[in-house]
Amino acid sequence: MLPIVACGAGIYVGLHFNILALLPLSVLGAGAYIVSAWANGQDLLDSIVVVLLPILTVQVGYFLGLTSRPAYFHLRSRLNIRHSERV
Repeated sequence: MLPIVACGAGIYVGLHFNILALLPLSVLGAGAYIVSAWANGQDLLDSIVVVLLPILTVQVGYFLGLTSRPAYFHLRSRLNIRHSERV
């Protein structure tokens, strides 16, 4: 479930933000998880290994979002068709 959520978050970030938005998100998320796991008594190396899968899936989702940006905006513009107010 976590890889799917991480990929979805990456797609959202890729569609709506510029190229350097993912780096701070990944660093803050990984740092928070590692500190939390370390505070609970887990080994530091085990925590780093567990963090790699969500970071990789966020990256994959981010690149999917970046590459599908033109199609997404085209679809959005087609769905937001307004009726003409001309007489």
